[in-house]
Amino acid sequence: MTIQTPTHPTRNLAEDRLFRIRSDEISEEEQTSLSYSRAKAVARLYNLSKEDVNYLSEKFWLSHTDPIWTMDGAAATLFTIQVNLCAGTIGRYLKQQPYLEETLQRVLSFEYSGQFCLTEVGHGLNALHLETTATLVDSEFVLNTPSEGAAKFMPPTKPMGDPCVAVVFATTIIDGENRGIKPFLVPINDGVNMHPGVVCKVLPHRGGSLPVNHSLTYFNNVQLPLTALLGSPEKPKDLRLSFLSLISRVAVGTIAIGSLGVPALQVASHIAAKYSLRRTIVDSQEIVKPIISLRTQQAPIMIALAQAFVMKAFHQAAVKLFMNQNLDIRVRHAVATIMKVVMMQHSQNANLGLGDRCGAQGLFKTNQLFSIFCDLRGSAIAEGDTLALSIRLASELLLGRYSVPPALNPQSLLALHEAGLFEELQDVLKDIGHHRASDFDRLILPDCLPFVQAIGHRMAYEAAVDAGMESSLVKLYEASCVRLDSSWYAEKLGLSRLQQRQAEATAIDEVFAQTEELLEQMAVGPYILAPIVSEERWAKYVSGLVPYGASDSESEIAEQDGLKSV
Repeated sequence: MTIQTPTHPTRNLAEDRLFRIRSDEISEEEQTSLSYSRAKAVARLYNLSKEDVNYLSEKFWLSHTDPIWTMDGAAATLFTIQVNLCAGTIGRYLKQQPYLEETLQRVLSFEYSGQFCLTEVGHGLNALHLETTATLVDSEFVLNTPSEGAAKFMPPTKPMGDPCVAVVFATTIIDGENRGIKPFLVPINDGVNMHPGVVCKVLPHRGGSLPVNHSLTYFNNVQLPLTALLGSPEKPKDLRLSFLSLISRVAVGTIAIGSLGVPALQVASHIAAKYSLRRTIVDSQEIVKPIISLRTQQAPIMIALAQAFVMKAFHQAAVKLFMNQNLDIRVRHAVATIMKVVMMQHSQNANLGLGDRCGAQGLFKTNQLFSIFCDLRGSAIAEGDTLALSIRLASELLLGRYSVPPALNPQSLLALHEAGLFEELQDVLKDIGHHRASDFDRLILPDCLPFVQAIGHRMAYEAAVDAGMESSLVKLYEASCVRLDSSWYAEKLGLSRLQQRQAEATAIDEVFAQTEELLEQMAVGPYILAPIVSEERWAKYVSGLVPYGASDSESEIAEQDGLKSV
């Protein structure tokens, strides 16, 4: 069957000069500014409304699976911070505080840069114990960073031309009483100068990915009007539950940022496939053949192709579950965690492995694979690092606090694997006696990530089957997941290593026969920057490189004189 791929509105924009400029053609400072311009251009093309952001419309989710983000991961970071974390948080207070409407519209239109200051450098995931304070003094709040460890970590708050506002979380002190952590809307800079009392220290750029002005942000007696407080000044009955509710957009971000794995898989498999079809070898019979004819080249590309299609189906199924208001909120957050964990697992492994299969070419940023991999490393940590999320989810499932949607086919290989791992961990927990015991750390925590991945593999497989996906893609996805824990299937199900390899080999053969059709169905050609995908692109790329040494005319003269040009 033909697998429907949604049309993203950025196809023409991807061909524009704005997105075709290579990072090696400009300085880091110029690249940073360019990423802001790209994020703004995509945002204005999608034109997300407050309803899109507040009610998580189809357009909102579509914007997070757009392949254009593989062309600039920094722009993707800026976009999702602004439309999900910043605008999404402001939007929830519009009914009670309608004067926020103008600011929200300017954030959504990217007239303002919108940031989200939650995490502190000294606390990380332990955000419930953040130190930033907002104290009510004479009818205004005074915002302070009381220690170096309380500096807000990562949001890019350096002036970049447009005014910047941020949602800042702070422990709120009113009449000497701790009213809990609350969000405040804070002016950060006017695009040129920092707001009085606000200090930004730009961090060094992350290696490999395009630069984002990640920063440390400090507040020194920043005076805020009462209207800066988002929500009620009253002390909640349960400080922890209130805090988790206030940062609900982080849970949305877990699934939104996980969505970036879909275009990452699509683009990576496209580049590696086209490169491997183009490059040739000469066999022992002097026959010229493409390197994709070798199984060692073919297998990782076909597996990544299958994962790209299955992850698309899984994303759609996960979003549907996440949006189901009838489900326990904990289950909906669990689905977001599971999707992100599996999406990051497959896309990171694919980009790293396919980069290696492109040899030295795969190391260069201009060929996208390495840059996408580095961007994904950031995505795997942002909005909840996949290991920490997995530890929390697995622990809660083992303790029986809630459960994820059950397997539709409990006898499928991946469902049996999930159930088997759950049973093993439950047995260990029974022997330990309590989840606070030291052995819980030693014997259970290391297996939390593989357990959550196993749940995700089963759910992704079921989503693909339910979507009526081509059976060869489903079979290859299943076989590739089996190989991730080969010993378990051999030990528990009697599925020998040879049987596993044969199942995978047969599925690879079936998918390989459809390579060109599958690449066309993904429709990511306009988003490919890598020159290695064709002879024409490679020749054009090389012709644009700066030559050193003799010119063509000088080379001809040198050859006539019997000299070698260097």
